Amino acid sequence: MITRRACLLALSAGPFAARAQASYPTRPVRLLVGFAAGGITDITARQVAEAMAPFLGQALVVENKAGAGGNIASAELARTTPDGYTLMVASPGQLVVNPLTQKSVGFDPKTEFSLVGLINTSPFVVVVPGNSPFKSAAELVAWGKQHPGKLSFASPGIGTTMHIGGEMLNALAGVQAVHIPYKGGAQSTADLVAGRVDFMIDSLGAVSGQVESGQLRVIGVTSPGKMTRFPDAQPMNTLYPDFELSSWLGLVGPPRMPADVVTLLASALAKAVRTPKFVETVEKRGSSVADTSPAYFAAHLKRERERIERTVVKSGLRLD
Repeated sequence: MITRRACLLALSAGPFAARAQASYPTRPVRLLVGFAAGGITDITARQVAEAMAPFLGQALVVENKAGAGGNIASAELARTTPDGYTLMVASPGQLVVNPLTQKSVGFDPKTEFSLVGLINTSPFVVVVPGNSPFKSAAELVAWGKQHPGKLSFASPGIGTTMHIGGEMLNALAGVQAVHIPYKGGAQSTADLVAGRVDFMIDSLGAVSGQVESGQLRVIGVTSPGKMTRFPDAQPMNTLYPDFELSSWLGLVGPPRMPADVVTLLASALAKAVRTPKFVETVEKRGSSVADTSPAYFAAHLKRERERIERTVVKSGLRLD
């Protein structure tokens, strides 16, 4: 039975949303994650799914499609029917880095996914094990130059933004740190804590727990300027002006998703990420809720692609 309240809500949402509400969603929505369970993308996706469900009136079911730096999930999304029943929590590697730096990503690199909105943003940090001898990014670089091929850095997979960060340091600093890729953020972080690798460049949100516990130590930040939380951590752009890297996650759908479905999803996302529980959880990880509008997401992606192309692709870096 359609209640009077339901009718009023549909009318208040506007003509596009009203039509979408009449037919979408009528069943659970798949939410793809291109990385293994337990990593920051997976954790965030599950929190988004929980927060959005009340506003959609349907569950969002997370499916991990790990591998190839997120390309497996991206390729699946690219060929999925654009009916709004398959979405993806996307990383910078999937939408920006991989199409620019890999010959084959499993889909046309010019594919324009339907942009629903940014979820959150987080600064990147250079972290080492808590008992590492390196007290600053400058010390790490100096040792790496003196011992070519002896430094190692972890990432959640080939082509991820974390991988790009390490390769960017190699290119700009002239070191030869060896990349050790893992199948997800949980595994890469665990091996860094154990001292099996020397350093990692990752979002503060992904490693904040280990930093707080003293298992990891922040020795550098990749966003411009010092961070109040880590006043002794060196901004990487003071060493190398072109070194700038940050993290974000966004919600996307297949190409050519109906505009009314995008509008409805964008509205649900905007409400979900501003619920007190979601905001509190994100901020505890050192991240912040982003502007969720599709237009802002599009402008953000344009800036990201220009920056990565300028600092990485034009330097001749290839990741395959």
